[in-house]
Amino acid sequence: MSARAVTLWFIDLDDPVAFLRTEPANDVGAAQALAGALFGDRVLVPVADTDLASAAAAGGPHIYAGHYGGLAILSCSLFATTEPSALTRTIASIRPSAAATLLHTDPERSLGVFARWENGTLKRAFAAEPVTIIEDEGVPYPFERPFWAGERPLRYAEGVAPEPMALPFHPQEIAEQSNREWLGFRFTRPLADTDLDPTRIPVTAFAIHPADYVPGDEDRTRHEGVGAEGTTEDTAENEPPAEGQPPRRRGRIARYFGF
Repeated sequence: MSARAVTLWFIDLDDPVAFLRTEPANDVGAAQALAGALFGDRVLVPVADTDLASAAAAGGPHIYAGHYGGLAILSCSLFATTEPSALTRTIASIRPSAAATLLHTDPERSLGVFARWENGTLKRAFAAEPVTIIEDEGVPYPFERPFWAGERPLRYAEGVAPEPMALPFHPQEIAEQSNREWLGFRFTRPLADTDLDPTRIPVTAFAIHPADYVPGDEDRTRHEGVGAEGTTEDTAENEPPAEGQPPRRRGRIARYFGF
């Protein structure tokens, strides 16, 4: 089954893939400052250190962040969009970077979204479900050619007739291929022999509190003692806003096979 993921990377390195292969450590303080740029005067408190694969699959109320100097990542529901072009100003305000890349995949909708900005300018944005292109901006990258040429066809569940208006590829697969091209891996397993393993990319989960919240010793103790499994509880206080997002629709995962 294909994986769920919502990630936004900020890239200020010539070779981010080679850098990630060194397994850099996460600067938690810098990651907290990066995540804080999204929430104004809200107080962000670290609650658990985990890995990117677990964070991408969690779907909880926290924001996950990793900062590795010239490379940084944020993962939270605020970026679960089908219109990545609308995030251009927000992304530039968080961290002006040589490049920024977005990935959003949702197996329940067979949805795939990816985008890339360079020096604050949107170069490519694509969002689609198997029979619907939601956004298609910019010039396609070379890695997209096999998909549009029908060389990576959409697969259907057994007994399901192909839809005549469907795309010639699975939208999630092309979205994850963008991440593989730019960052060296995808989330859906099995990984290729050349893929980096997202479980070896460290990130930190941060709880989001009101502006008047004062972190105490219990917050520090929790951060030191809680693993990734403790970061998915659903609390109204910490839930990031998600205004304007379309309602989740069910059923298509049974129709379209994975990849």
